[in-house]
Amino acid sequence: MASRTKQKEEARARRLEEERARAERARRDRRLRTVGAIVLGAIVVVAVLIVVSSGGKKGGLQTGTEASATATAVNGLLAGIPQSGATLGNPKAPVTMTYYGDYECPVCQAFTLQGGFPQLVASDVRQGKVKVVYKSFCTATCNGPGQSVFNTQQIAGLAAGKQDQFWQYTELFYHEQGQEDTGYANEAYLTALAKQIPGLNLNTWQTDRNDSTLASQVASDETDGHNIGVSGTPTLIFKGPKSTVAASQAVPTYTQLESYVKQVS
Repeated sequence: MASRTKQKEEARARRLEEERARAERARRDRRLRTVGAIVLGAIVVVAVLIVVSSGGKKGGLQTGTEASATATAVNGLLAGIPQSGATLGNPKAPVTMTYYGDYECPVCQAFTLQGGFPQLVASDVRQGKVKVVYKSFCTATCNGPGQSVFNTQQIAGLAAGKQDQFWQYTELFYHEQGQEDTGYANEAYLTALAKQIPGLNLNTWQTDRNDSTLASQVASDETDGHNIGVSGTPTLIFKGPKSTVAASQAVPTYTQLESYVKQVS
């Protein structure tokens, strides 16, 4: 019987092959730039190869001075930017970037922390040009722990959003994302992230996690994604006064993000 490590490697290889096929379809559909068309494949093979080949351990849950430094950096990025639920930025911003994501998705982590996203937030979102709407879409988590675990994770973020701190929770999850398929995102992990958010009322957060409207929002997000052809995460859709387009890269640079913003503005 194959070892657990070999089984994981084989599973990753199968997913990579599926992502390669999606990327090929995306290249054929690249000219279809409306939401009514099939959304361009969100997984780019090169980005996935970088993530997969990096191997090794991911950082996982932080403690002590490391956790404090991460929380300080996250707060520095987000401080002063309006939040409402899963929306980051001025509600009247002319351009909306909808971000379909999964907290356990390593490519989402790469985009959020290493792609053009931090600069987009620091520049365009902070200046009121762009707002970001995060929508839940199960990919990596459903390939491992399953839908119910995914729902619990996303609801934890949305519960923080009821205190206008969804993006603090989301950023912390990506900064402290654990090793894939290890079941790391348990109750203790989710609560530890919440405790790292300055000013978050933990008791209120725990109560809000039982709000049925949050579970309904997760289900609605996934339905919306399936209806427009989302098949992977991250999927990024830009909507502005002129048009609606989907990013063709999974981990776009800031320059690439800016080109989409200009295209729809």
